[in-house]
Amino acid sequence: MSPIHLDLSVKDCLDGHPETLPVFQSFGFHDFDSPQVRDKLGPFLKLRTLLKFKRIDSELFLTRCGQAAEADSTGELASSAADIQTAKPTLLALLPCGLKVSLDRALQTFAEQLAASNAPLAYLAEGNVNHELSYYPYVDSVESVDELPDLILSSDLNAFYHRRFLERFVLPGHFVSVNGSMHPRMAEIGYADPRGHFTQFCANALVAVHVKDVRPELAPPVSWADFLQPEYRKSIIMRGQDSFFCSGVLVPFFRLFGLEAIPRLAANVCGGTHPSQMVKMIDSRSEGCPPFFIMPWFFARKIKAAERIEILFPEEGAFVSPVQLLVKKKKRAELAQVVDFLMGKALHQHCSDNFFPTPHPEVADIVPAGKKLFWIGWDFIYENDLEQVKQSVGEAFTTEYERTGGAGCG
Repeated sequence: MSPIHLDLSVKDCLDGHPETLPVFQSFGFHDFDSPQVRDKLGPFLKLRTLLKFKRIDSELFLTRCGQAAEADSTGELASSAADIQTAKPTLLALLPCGLKVSLDRALQTFAEQLAASNAPLAYLAEGNVNHELSYYPYVDSVESVDELPDLILSSDLNAFYHRRFLERFVLPGHFVSVNGSMHPRMAEIGYADPRGHFTQFCANALVAVHVKDVRPELAPPVSWADFLQPEYRKSIIMRGQDSFFCSGVLVPFFRLFGLEAIPRLAANVCGGTHPSQMVKMIDSRSEGCPPFFIMPWFFARKIKAAERIEILFPEEGAFVSPVQLLVKKKKRAELAQVVDFLMGKALHQHCSDNFFPTPHPEVADIVPAGKKLFWIGWDFIYENDLEQVKQSVGEAFTTEYERTGGAGCG
């Protein structure tokens, strides 16, 4: 019988010792009742991380698991769990919605090729908004770099930019950039990490969309600053729901115009929704459709009623919401084949074809001539705690948004 220990992944534990599932349930880990969650998220979560996240006594948990394993009468089910995942490199890909389906397909094909050559890869490719399979809640519970996946592809200004993660894992040099030369478009905004830790994979460009036949007397903005003016009151929809709004929009506004700009923006926002719903709202000529949206360029290009809209790159540039890759430095050589695939021209051409600007130097520039991108910059990231920044701007936004009536366009 293979031992149960804290450095075992959740999947290894439950695959090797299925009789421990009731123990997981008794401690409140009901997410793993789902085979999908066990198989997809399980390989990327060590027992150590899971127990710290829930503040559960690890000795007590291991004792209960051991008792369950000993009480199991078959004994045959407890196969060599330690052999299930430990030999496989791990890739966790938390992707923007516009890339999830297609990159998952490409990763699946690549993983099958690796498996056929006896070099298996354990990977999970999920949409960044799939909360059931989200890894982000566990990040602050990770104590050792060995608890982390070998490669992490993620999107937005997420927990991997927060001060705790930077100080514990990034600044000590546990990750290495594999960016080579940058495309001139991305080089001009300083997209490469000058300290050589983060690899910038591509950019989710956030643009403004003007619905021309709604409140036609309201002129489209030239600058992002125009969206702060009182004449735009309750005329904008951006990504969000309930009391959460997209930090990929709020943080750049803060970076450009300061905290005092955030309540002014909130007063002009009349709702938050997923970008796919924005597209439906415009195409269906929905009642209550506002004249302006802030959405990813990928979704803006999905709008079928093209005659109704114009896609705007304000003069500061479309906001860059980053898609980045973390590569464990000590695994760099071992992961060379996977890294070459992820950073190859074919995959980056695919990103570009879907309106995600890429730093790959051999992929043609897709940003229209005379238009720009806006990146918050690495000095800002390394000199500020982005967790605190996001909390401050989120609170300032929500307070004013609710004070001015919340949702309700028109």
